[in-house]
Amino acid sequence: MAEIAKASGDFRSKARAVNGVVAAARYSIVADLGTSNLSIQDELIVLEYCTTVANLEYRNKVWSYEYMALSRRMGELWERFCKSAWETPLRANVVRTHAPNFAEVMSEIHLRVEPSVPEEIKGDFNNLIGLIDPINMNEDEVFTIDGKLHVIDFKSGFGSNEKGNTLRLLAVGRAYKLYDPDVELLFLVRQKQNNNYLNRIRTSNLWGVFTGVDAYEKIDELTGSHISALRAEMIDFQNDLTPAFWQSLGSEIDEVKKYFDW
Repeated sequence: MAEIAKASGDFRSKARAVNGVVAAARYSIVADLGTSNLSIQDELIVLEYCTTVANLEYRNKVWSYEYMALSRRMGELWERFCKSAWETPLRANVVRTHAPNFAEVMSEIHLRVEPSVPEEIKGDFNNLIGLIDPINMNEDEVFTIDGKLHVIDFKSGFGSNEKGNTLRLLAVGRAYKLYDPDVELLFLVRQKQNNNYLNRIRTSNLWGVFTGVDAYEKIDELTGSHISALRAEMIDFQNDLTPAFWQSLGSEIDEVKKYFDW
């Protein structure tokens, strides 16, 4: 860290160097997992939190966080923390898979619907299908349990200004349901909150919405992890990050602390 801090280069290059050092340290620790009384899945969850603390602390030493950058970064790190439960799931028959691309979705819909379309309007039907703009089907976790497709969208926060994300989730949800009517769509939000946009997603009957503690319990159910208990026992940003880190946030500290409430 001392070498990176005193090296020439701008803040961004130093931040990238810090991230590389932290990633290398994490990689070396992964090789030694499996020696505690925890499962490897739970060890990876613990390691992800430790990596989060290291990322925040050391990056901040070469490029102090400002409010917007920190809020975005905390969202990315929380998602990584949750996704670590899928690295080596204890629950049987949990398998990560790829999201279908939009062409696959439209082909599936076309094959299912086109035979029942009257011959005289098949041309109009095909033209209508061609008018639909492509939808990005990629989501944060796409996996199967016993062959059943599951899709998760993680969000650290979902405030009262999320109109764009709401419309995207509804469009993606409809596309997935047309592609596979049995798919389970899950929206997991870190903050325990309620607003009109979140209620719109809840009442759409497309996505199952889980917030706060319920989101962690859902991860345990889906993967066989103990992320709920581990999170309650170990996460303590207030004491795990140094006083120097908190002091660097200056007058914004009270506003940004909400992002550390995992």
